Amino acid sequence: MWSLFGGDKNKLVGIDIGTSGIKVVELEHSPSLREVYLKNYALVGFKENLPQKERERRITKEEIVELLKATLTQGKIKTKNASFSIPSFSSFLSFVTMPRVRPEDLKKAITIEAQKFIPVSLEEVVLGWEVIDEPEGKDISNIRDQNKMKVLLLAVPRDIVNRYKEIANACGLKLQNLEVEAFPLLRSLTQNYQKTFVIVDIDSRVCNLLVVSGGSLRGARNIGLGGDDLTEILVRSINIDYDRAEELKKEEGFHNKQVAELFVPVLGNVIDEVKRVISMYKSKNPNKEIDEIILSGGTADLKGLVDLFTSKLNLPTVVGDPWKKLTIDEQVKKAVVERGTTFSISIGLALKNE
Repeated sequence: MWSLFGGDKNKLVGIDIGTSGIKVVELEHSPSLREVYLKNYALVGFKENLPQKERERRITKEEIVELLKATLTQGKIKTKNASFSIPSFSSFLSFVTMPRVRPEDLKKAITIEAQKFIPVSLEEVVLGWEVIDEPEGKDISNIRDQNKMKVLLLAVPRDIVNRYKEIANACGLKLQNLEVEAFPLLRSLTQNYQKTFVIVDIDSRVCNLLVVSGGSLRGARNIGLGGDDLTEILVRSINIDYDRAEELKKEEGFHNKQVAELFVPVLGNVIDEVKRVISMYKSKNPNKEIDEIILSGGTADLKGLVDLFTSKLNLPTVVGDPWKKLTIDEQVKKAVVERGTTFSISIGLALKNE
């Protein structure tokens, strides 16, 4: 998988800084036993329970540093090697088809190609890429156009990279990896690399749609709709305060007729986008079928959501389980599994040890 920094260690901390709070997971990798142990985890929310847009305006870098320090203390996190996630809306991601070149010429060729797709000067971004059509053993005989290759191109503004470096340094952490959140999501939520999945990650601000096949990202799309938007729909339509709307959404979901009537049209737009993503993928990969829809994010546990997606897409739909890849102490297993997909990104970050 793609990252901005190298040098992974056996112990790694995954840090997901969201608009509602910070989630941290500490994992220990045992290469000899091929197991990954959950050492510690913690979640600390920002004090103000406000809509996402207001939180973004009010939260400063200094507040993030203080909250991250508190989260590390609460979780008794000792490891200093840390991986951070970057929100998808803070990066540029493109799938590029370009002439096939020799490995030693790849960096130069991709840099030239990137200038066509990145809407800012390359001097302003940190550039990364992954060639995603190369089979094992570099045998390209089964690729339709052997003179072309498909590359996942990714760029992150340097000021954002520097911001994360400053946050890590202020908290006494060593920034090991910096990844756009799509990659830790597919790492934590998919296991069978022979299958093709669509991950629908609905966080507080946006919905990420990811097509994953062969263990690699094959398609991605972001929708400007998140869990906070659903809450605000309840606030405006039922005339209740934000806290009560959050409670109603989380505790009743589609089991509440009034909530269902408000949410179905909105989430129908998400489902329509999923259909478009699937259609686009299958048009380029006619021999591939989508095996499963995986729901993730803070809205994944919305009561009735799995049934809605299953019926509308006619595909098996499940809520992702990022904990199943970990060896967890039996005394805390029930408590952490109840967290559902909340820690999907932070677990995926800490799983990066290849």
